[in-house]
Amino acid sequence: MKIAVIASVVLALAGAALGFALSGNDSPAKSGIESLWSAAAPAYTESPDSTSVNVGLRFHSTVAGQIVGIRFYKGSGNTGTHVGSLWSASGTLLNSVVFTNEAPTGWQAATFATPVDIAPSTTYEVSYLAPHGHYAFSDNYFKAAYQSGDLVANQAKPQEANGAYKYADRPAAPVVASPRASNYWVDVLFKPSSATSSFTLPSVTPGSGSPTPSASSSPSASASPSLSRSATPHAGAVTGPAGGYVKPGTVGYLGSKSALKVYQPGGAAPGGCSWQSYGLRCDQTNLTLDHVWIKGSFYWTGSGRLTISNSIVWGGTGDSWYAVLGHPDSSGAIDSTIEVTDSTVEWMPGQTMPPGEDVGPIWSAYGNQTLIAIRDDLSGMPQGIDPTAGSIIRDNWIHGLVQTGTASTPAHLDGIFSQGGGNITIEGNYVDAPVRSDVTAAIYIQDRGATDTGISIVGNYLNGGAFNLRNQTGIKVDVRNNTFANSVWGTVGDLTGYPGTYGTWSGNVTLDGAAVTSP
Repeated sequence: MKIAVIASVVLALAGAALGFALSGNDSPAKSGIESLWSAAAPAYTESPDSTSVNVGLRFHSTVAGQIVGIRFYKGSGNTGTHVGSLWSASGTLLNSVVFTNEAPTGWQAATFATPVDIAPSTTYEVSYLAPHGHYAFSDNYFKAAYQSGDLVANQAKPQEANGAYKYADRPAAPVVASPRASNYWVDVLFKPSSATSSFTLPSVTPGSGSPTPSASSSPSASASPSLSRSATPHAGAVTGPAGGYVKPGTVGYLGSKSALKVYQPGGAAPGGCSWQSYGLRCDQTNLTLDHVWIKGSFYWTGSGRLTISNSIVWGGTGDSWYAVLGHPDSSGAIDSTIEVTDSTVEWMPGQTMPPGEDVGPIWSAYGNQTLIAIRDDLSGMPQGIDPTAGSIIRDNWIHGLVQTGTASTPAHLDGIFSQGGGNITIEGNYVDAPVRSDVTAAIYIQDRGATDTGISIVGNYLNGGAFNLRNQTGIKVDVRNNTFANSVWGTVGDLTGYPGTYGTWSGNVTLDGAAVTSP
């Protein structure tokens, strides 16, 4: 494994330093340098996701050669220090480069101080760290392989997906497959071994700005191979069609239960935690729990960030009414984050919830903790999840809602119920709520005291409720590429007299493919 001393420049400077010219309509294939994309552009230049994440793709070459650098497409909100990485198929870091002197938007490029030799027909992975999210993407891009010159972006298959990511605040191999075979627009600069052109990599001073190019020979026209195959992406690659949601049973904790550390009432507890009549209580700041099975409710009073990953949490200990509860010292502004990924959170099998409660598996007592739920299986309670300001609810299976009230005083049931807060991302979820009138909606936006902006509802499967979607207080809510399934009265059930409005509304369809029009 080698982290190289590196140089980076915006695309034109990188090309000049390597002895070839690049522009929006020019291919790196000139002078023997190849890349997957030249003039192509993302369907969406900026995701609303603001979490630090590594995004990447798997590729191979049909011939031997060298990876001399990395490039990625940047939207205006994709800020911070970007780090490009090249990995083996097994996740071994082969080289890394920090991007400097970036342009505000468009393609950025960075070159390795030492190129990396790659073998033909061997899969590698290229990624970059977007420390503030807002990465570019196009969904359903790798349903077929994409080839440009000698480079091939692999087709997404069940046994080997393409388009991958890993949430982290530092470079990490993007091992999580995109359920929508998304292209995150990261690319390589590749020099085939047979290329006749030569160049000298720019000299680098660590920590300096633009590199100083050393002398290099300019390739002749005869030495510049043209693309031998079409680089046109497959049909539908630059659209975001509905149907990109996760499927039931494909998310949550899917590993062996024997790999989990079990915590149950009366038994052991993680360091700094203790069992109480109301569940496992932890008071730490920035607590991380990975590969645990909490057979009882979990109560966190700490600050900073609670991270639960690859785990199972059951609600239902003693007199508790929650599964995962964040309970800060007081109400007020957002002061902490609860992040649950790749986990199953549900009410304890065989146990009955206390009557009249209408909470979800992941709950903030005062609504002042950001919730991040990604690839979770959430079930067995009246609500699926209640996102707060800045929350990210992505690629979850929400199902098995339970009515804890009576016929005369039913509890409030919804798949996803936002009771206040802006800048919420709801994306790629499979929401399966009961098709009953006591369920307001599969997704319900209702702030009790204000209106909210920056809410996006993209690529979800919405089943159940009196209506599939109700928006009472969200302003210019972005609704794209969702599939509206069964309901009692219709797809969208907004009531007059409320200020809720919609912004972008496109690509939304029913189960039979009919367009769902904006209210």
